Amino acid sequence: GALGDDAVLAEGRGSREATATQEIVQTFHQEPGEGILRWLVRAWDNAGNTVMLLRYELQQLGVLSQDAQVRAQLANPPQPGGDTESPSLYRWLAAAVSAAYPSVGELEALAGPWKTIAEGGQILRQLGMAWALEMGGTEGPNDILVTKSIKATLLRLAPGELKLSLLTVVMAADGRVGDLAASLMQLETALAGARPRAIRATKGQAGRGQEKGELWVPQKTLWLDLLQAGVPREEIDGKPTADLYKQWMQLPASKRSTGGEGERGVEQSKPVAPAAPPAEWQLPRPY
Repeated sequence: GALGDDAVLAEGRGSREATATQEIVQTFHQEPGEGILRWLVRAWDNAGNTVMLLRYELQQLGVLSQDAQVRAQLANPPQPGGDTESPSLYRWLAAAVSAAYPSVGELEALAGPWKTIAEGGQILRQLGMAWALEMGGTEGPNDILVTKSIKATLLRLAPGELKLSLLTVVMAADGRVGDLAASLMQLETALAGARPRAIRATKGQAGRGQEKGELWVPQKTLWLDLLQAGVPREEIDGKPTADLYKQWMQLPASKRSTGGEGERGVEQSKPVAPAAPPAEWQLPRPY
């Protein structure tokens, strides 16, 4: 980016250059057609919780939201809870969205139907975001405990042919949204038949018996894909593989080295149970 010094963003104070302000607007404005929850998840994933802003600095950023109700709140932004005078950009946005949509039900209703498990993982994190706002907007979506309401909404929005495969995994989830998102990705790997090991682990247990954090994507692939998708290098250098994997799962399928094929596999085979992989898994995968 045009930033001469990362500290400008991280410090969020003092002589902030116009380029830094532009960069913030470019990174954090809501795209046309982008849902509110998806936008907030993206703001969190782009480290919006490390961009500290005074009220007048937030107002200098101009129009960040496409939503009329949220825009009205940001014109005279409600002060996020807590005693800091310069909350993070994420906290400001969360407070504005909470004021515009005060009930968690209204927020959950913003999530739409999904087709592939990768999309399901994104919808799950959006529902986690709805509950993060309900809890005061201090945490990100991954750290929220999976509620009954999140499970019910996720399954209701799921495509018919995947509901059975998902049922066991989703209903058994008793941890955090990030853990369930990782389980969904393992289920996707199993259904797409990307590797025999994944299928064996999933038979009969739909992913519950797997070791936590068992990853099938080489770290180098995660790293290169994230860089190519435009994630700043300093955000991924030295991060544990599990964190890189979570970030990688947020990329659109077209930008993930294994995403495109896997999703077609799911669509074509439409298996009822994860134990029936398509025949193509025997082919060696190029990594």
